[in-house]
Amino acid sequence: MKQMVSVIMLLLATTALGAQTQHEVVTNHYRVLSQVSREHAEQTAAKLEAMIPLYNRYFRFDLSTLPRPMTVRIFADRAGFHAYLLDTIGEDRDDFVYLHYSDPARSELIAYSMDSPQFEHALVHQNFIQFLRAFVANPPLWIREGFAVFFERSRFDPALETVVYRENLAWLDALKAILDGSAGVAPLPLGEMLTMDVETARRNLEVFYPQAWGMVSFLVNAESRDINRLLWDAINALSPTASLRDNIDRVHQRAFSWIDEAQMVESFLAYIDSRRSFPSLVEDGIDAYDLRDFAAAETAFITAVNIDPENHIPHYYLGLINYERGNHQLAEQYFREAMERDAPEALVFYAMGVNAFAAGRFADATRFFEETMGRDPERFADRINQLLDRMN
Repeated sequence: MKQMVSVIMLLLATTALGAQTQHEVVTNHYRVLSQVSREHAEQTAAKLEAMIPLYNRYFRFDLSTLPRPMTVRIFADRAGFHAYLLDTIGEDRDDFVYLHYSDPARSELIAYSMDSPQFEHALVHQNFIQFLRAFVANPPLWIREGFAVFFERSRFDPALETVVYRENLAWLDALKAILDGSAGVAPLPLGEMLTMDVETARRNLEVFYPQAWGMVSFLVNAESRDINRLLWDAINALSPTASLRDNIDRVHQRAFSWIDEAQMVESFLAYIDSRRSFPSLVEDGIDAYDLRDFAAAETAFITAVNIDPENHIPHYYLGLINYERGNHQLAEQYFREAMERDAPEALVFYAMGVNAFAAGRFADATRFFEETMGRDPERFADRINQLLDRMN
């Protein structure tokens, strides 16, 4: 009996250790520890390495000065993540977190495996903060968080082993609502944004995050070189070892002290007003399509695709537009792309059937209509039967 108990205890201990196994991969700039698998650790390290050129397109840090690879620790589930945080910092967090210490060897990004794209967004957000603070310990919060949101929808292409930047407009509608007063909260004055400390930012999260993103987007994308220069001067003013207060003062003195604040705010408001979010572009495109203004609809939907290429709605409507124009081959291509992006299959097969019918490809039309009927006969039966009668 005693021997059996010992065997059971040994098995339990082995199981516990196995659950905590960290697969370690070390690259030029990262040390990734993943509980998921070694392949997961390798893939994560490859993604993060590929993000560095994107970050450094703006910051131009000397990567050779990085004293050691940055540590990224990924747990297999939320429970392990929470347990580690409680053991390490004595508190819990719902989101991924970068733990920064004065000793760089202790600093690490802590995350847990979850379904994409949430995992990707959160990982990139915190990884940018890790990258920035590896070179500048205490950057102003609007730079730190604004750029983290600016980058977070960028995606790693494993085939090309590079990162494709995707503009993040998730905060655009919220920011517009703040600026036009419909959100019920007042925007933060420019001076307050530039000097924001951590506690003040936490008290104003619903305003701070949209404005921090908006400020970075404005400084990067403004047509005026004088506006762009503000960003480059702000980045160049950062000191690796200065306190948050000192870096705020440095940025203000070297970049923002000479500007006409009222003119900059006016330019910022005009820039944000000119930007369109994915939902607003789709809405504009549908309205234009319903009015048969196909040129305006096409412009709106193509712009929407550039923002979110994985959403099926723009692809479906681009198919409809090309059907109306008689571009049947291109229309079918867009319909297939919509289906690949999880568009309702019955609806798309019906559209492909109508498109094939209009092109005189009756055999294809019949096949597409059969696919439609196999999925949603109640909705499409009458219309399909009328078209089938016309083919006979």
